[in-house]
Amino acid sequence: MAVDAKRFRRRSLIESRGLHALLAVAFGIAVFAVAVTGWWASTYWIPLQDVKGAVRAKLDNGASAQFEHVWYSKQTRVGCGYVSVKEPAGGYKGKKHFILFPGGELQLEPSRETQGDAAQQIAALEQQARYAQAIRANCLQ
Repeated sequence: MAVDAKRFRRRSLIESRGLHALLAVAFGIAVFAVAVTGWWASTYWIPLQDVKGAVRAKLDNGASAQFEHVWYSKQTRVGCGYVSVKEPAGGYKGKKHFILFPGGELQLEPSRETQGDAAQQIAALEQQARYAQAIRANCLQ
């Protein structure tokens, strides 16, 4: 019986080492997951929330703003995306593209409607072209 007791003790020791190793691996995975979550939040989620908050602050009825495809560049500190705001009548306008520059300047996509005489239509098209260049320079990186 003494031999069986030693085997039992050895088996317990081996099993406890295995359990310690398993716990160490599980703890390591948990620490890694927390670190990755913190990195992801600081790199992506928090800057996007800051962009959305700054855009809301600059819009009429910004509390009702709904966002799509918001993007932020840490290198240029520019935020881009689409926003839709509720009209006073209660419905949402169509979504508009926006660019939020580092100084806090918000540039919204100009109207696509070109009305008036030829000079006014040309001026509207030039404004649209300038905005398209701003998108290309700041949002397509």
